[in-house]
Amino acid sequence: MAYIGKVPAAVALASSDVTDGIITNAKLAQDIISGDTALGAAPADTDELLVSDAGVLKRMDYSYIKAANTPAFFANITSNQTVGTASATKLSINAEEFDSDSTYDNSSNYRFTPGVAGKYFIFANGYINSLTNAKTVVIYIYKNGASIAVGRNVAAKTGAILTTYTSIIDTADDDDYYEVYLYHDEGGDLTVPGSSEARSYFGAYKIIGA
Repeated sequence: MAYIGKVPAAVALASSDVTDGIITNAKLAQDIISGDTALGAAPADTDELLVSDAGVLKRMDYSYIKAANTPAFFANITSNQTVGTASATKLSINAEEFDSDSTYDNSSNYRFTPGVAGKYFIFANGYINSLTNAKTVVIYIYKNGASIAVGRNVAAKTGAILTTYTSIIDTADDDDYYEVYLYHDEGGDLTVPGSSEARSYFGAYKIIGA
């Protein structure tokens, strides 16, 4: 560019030199976080948010802040199971309604192994037929082979059908496991009836991280 006379001195551009709205989205680099495009779906774990960390702007993956009550599962018994007297028997809770992270074994050990450290709400219910008056049914939640929660019910009449429930909030490491056991003092074998309905069941979900 040619000048007549002295070349003008360089002057820094001020915000007042730019007309409002003159810079369009098309003129911005694609890595600018502008909010121009709507996401339209739940964020992926690697989607990034812009945060201020003590005054320094930083990108952060959505996985750090998302709320998810998983691992989680719920299962019930669909096949009859015989439970002997005066000895706690592990319930073969075989039919999964859901299992978010494949953490429940419904075919061999019948145990929940979260695999993720955190605090979990864990619950279980036992449904058993034909008790004699004043006989007792006890349901247990075991952690790593030892009882941590107990529910108890007593028959009010002969021939009673008892439902016995227990639950607990427990802190799990990544290798802890949970199972459900049932006990009765009837004096002979009793049956936990299988059903498509959730009568005898076992479930858990994560509340918060470790």
